[in-house]
Amino acid sequence: MRILDPAAADTGGVPSDDTQPRTEPETARLQARIDQLAAHVQQMEQERASLQWMAGHDDLTGLANRRLFHTLAPDLLRDDDHSSAVLILDLNGFKPINDTYGHDAGDEVLCVVARRIVDCLGDPLVARFGGDEFAALPRAPRADVPPTWWHEVAGALSAAIAPPMNVRGHTLSVTASIGVVPAGRSGDLPDLLRRADQAMFSAKRHAKTTDKAGITWVVATKTGDHTGTYEPAAVPVPPPGPAASGSAVVYRPGDPVWVHRGGARRAGVVEGACEWAALVRYRAQNGAGTMVDTIPTNCLTARAEADPYLDPKSSASDRAN
Repeated sequence: MRILDPAAADTGGVPSDDTQPRTEPETARLQARIDQLAAHVQQMEQERASLQWMAGHDDLTGLANRRLFHTLAPDLLRDDDHSSAVLILDLNGFKPINDTYGHDAGDEVLCVVARRIVDCLGDPLVARFGGDEFAALPRAPRADVPPTWWHEVAGALSAAIAPPMNVRGHTLSVTASIGVVPAGRSGDLPDLLRRADQAMFSAKRHAKTTDKAGITWVVATKTGDHTGTYEPAAVPVPPPGPAASGSAVVYRPGDPVWVHRGGARRAGVVEGACEWAALVRYRAQNGAGTMVDTIPTNCLTARAEADPYLDPKSSASDRAN
């Protein structure tokens, strides 16, 4: 910008041609240039927003990625109004889908699973860490929920992932190995993720060693007197199958039962049932935590004896009546 036009000084202050009113074509050209620059700025803003989104999200599923999860999770864990838990999920049966039907089918399965996780958990932070591994930070729906509120969340998530899906003309299904660690007042995200990851791999091992094709989830429960000591408890839940014949016993949620497995009898409580099988929470073999498994009803008998671990508020005999 010129402070003083030399031509103006020579003519005694008479305005130069630069100060003359612009013609209509000149104004139109100037406006076109301004519009062009504005469009360029808008495009740059959109590209910047797109790059910011890509930096924090998985481009296949649209979920948060590991980087964004680590950025957002600490603040959510510090929220004193709601309890939270850290959850790691890995799919069972995903690799054969990739090997048999190709990566395009595998990608579609991952997208379906991602939608099912979000639909099941709602607002909580959900991320894809890579491959077929997902993470979430489920939060208690209200402040006055029982300490085991995440049992229901993990079970619901397992059930949400299991149903078959139609992918490129094929009916495919995957299940989930899930590790869950209640966060409590801990804000140590790396430690919570490490323990949830260990619990998830324990679920994987349990699924392989027991030849279970169904859903498996593991809850990392606090045991002993030492804060920070956690023991995983395996929780397999097979998918729906044909009803077993010859069983006339139907159990109801809350029924106290004995679970007869491997020559041992363990106290349990029914959490759900059909005419041929029941979802039962029962004492782990080593006493550290509880296991939840789908048990054929012919492996259950009614329990009248109270168990202080499973029946904290009422005796088993009261619940059985």
